[in-house]
Amino acid sequence: MTGQILAEAELDERLYVASVAKAMRVMECFEQSNRQLSMTDIAASSGLGRSATQRFVYTLYSLGYLRRDPASKLYSLSAKVFRFVHGMIGANAALERSYHVLSQLAKETRETVSWVELDNDEIVVIGNVPSVHLASITLSVGSRFVALPSSSGQVLLCQRPAAELTRMVERLDSLSRLRFGEKSSEDVLAYLDDVREAGVAITEKSFDEGSISISAPVYDYAGRAIAAINLSTLTSRYSLDAARTELAPQVIAAAQAASGA
Repeated sequence: MTGQILAEAELDERLYVASVAKAMRVMECFEQSNRQLSMTDIAASSGLGRSATQRFVYTLYSLGYLRRDPASKLYSLSAKVFRFVHGMIGANAALERSYHVLSQLAKETRETVSWVELDNDEIVVIGNVPSVHLASITLSVGSRFVALPSSSGQVLLCQRPAAELTRMVERLDSLSRLRFGEKSSEDVLAYLDDVREAGVAITEKSFDEGSISISAPVYDYAGRAIAAINLSTLTSRYSLDAARTELAPQVIAAAQAASGA
């Protein structure tokens, strides 16, 4: 089942290698907010025992996928991991064929433009053309966000069955759920229907500066949404209404140009 994590009931124990799964749990501890970790941190985050954690960390360190700071004794991912990143991006034919579309949109709008794909309940930034503005939204390749509250996640998920989307809403953590305000699950589903009809999603966020995110879906030849083109700007440059009338049509046009490419 490509692109999805198999449910426990679907696992074939004859083929499943548990030690590989545990090693991946160690690697996944090093998220964007956890770039340097102690052995204790890794054990707590991975859920593995201290002894097992030591063995996996030592193995990954010996293979060159982890590095250890001699002074702090903290571990982090090594540059060797980029072999996988380069291979994944290089194998993404749709992104490669559409990169000129992203570049053109970024040139025309002077804003950050990204190619975003879905990974279970999260979205991942796969490609990025940064804004030329000093004050801008930075979305580095590999960045992950909860899918459902994000504009890219919404345009990729809006065609899923209502029952599946309802389960996703129920799984949201409290912080992500707040992004929908007082909306009930039924209201969220109705909103996603509107996104599907419009072919674009626009969300606002409040960080140090307010930001606006606009996304439109990219389809393959079979009509399946395979990615989203996202544009991120600041409310200091565009109001929500201005973003909707000036930027959204450009994002939709770019996504249409990339579709079936």
